[in-house]
Amino acid sequence: MKRRLFLAAAATIPAAMAHADTYPSKTIRMILPGPAGGLLDVAARAVSEAMQRELGQTWLTDPRPGANGIMAAQLVLASPPDGYTLYLTISGHVVLNLLMKAPFDAMTDFKPIAMVGVSSGLICVPPSSPANTIAEFVAHARANPGKLNYFNPGNGTGAHLIPEQLKIKYGIDVTSIYYKGLPPGVQDLLGGRLDLGVISTVLAASHVKAGRLKAIALVGVKRSDDLPGVPTMAEQGEAALEVQSSIPLYGQKDLPDAIVERLNGAINKALADPEVCARLTGAYIDPTPMSPAQLDEAMRREHAHLARLIKQLGITADGV
Repeated sequence: MKRRLFLAAAATIPAAMAHADTYPSKTIRMILPGPAGGLLDVAARAVSEAMQRELGQTWLTDPRPGANGIMAAQLVLASPPDGYTLYLTISGHVVLNLLMKAPFDAMTDFKPIAMVGVSSGLICVPPSSPANTIAEFVAHARANPGKLNYFNPGNGTGAHLIPEQLKIKYGIDVTSIYYKGLPPGVQDLLGGRLDLGVISTVLAASHVKAGRLKAIALVGVKRSDDLPGVPTMAEQGEAALEVQSSIPLYGQKDLPDAIVERLNGAINKALADPEVCARLTGAYIDPTPMSPAQLDEAMRREHAHLARLIKQLGITADGV
């Protein structure tokens, strides 16, 4: 009788939990909703060698851009929750369902694992612009109502929400110009055909240093050592308008806690590696170790914050 009871109890142990003690035993694939060479790919590759050393298995980066991240997310959710298919994305993932129809719930179908870091951005204007600060851009816009525009690479992104909040706060009339993809918008900003753009620092820094763009503010927690003359939004009294661009790692909602903790520990150990830190900061990403619970709380705060903005601004996936 005791033997039968023991066998029955053992049979109820979930298979995923039974494998947690030996995890990992094969290649781990990290799916990204961005292109090869993009910010997420840079972040993924910055930690990959350290993760392979820590976990003893190949850490494969798999960029799957397109469909606003829906395709990449579906690939993850269609995989077993065994820790061998993970999802490295951006913080905007948490409001995907507020902008468009998706065959999943971005908040409940994914389990937070770890934070890789927070990427900074630069609010840029053409060199010919009279604005050198946010306040001066506002003054320029007030003097030219309806004549200025800004680069919008995607509704609900920080590059969209920051200018829209400036419009509301200061009552200025600046037009959103939507672009499918970053390169054409950046080129038009460089060419002076756009008046403002919020661009990731890794893309804009070389242009700023060469004088092809002028940065009037940095979107991030602190000034960049590489661009020390560019003040943050907070330093200019605009901290409330910031939209952070963080890089969280997720798994499926049924991923066992033991595997989550194993991955979290490995990521945080990688983020303490000087070589990893140098690669991330070289891409203007601040390493930001967190526990799974801290990441969950941070993403819930971000969801609530962005949801308020999206509702206030009446934003949809197709346009304002």
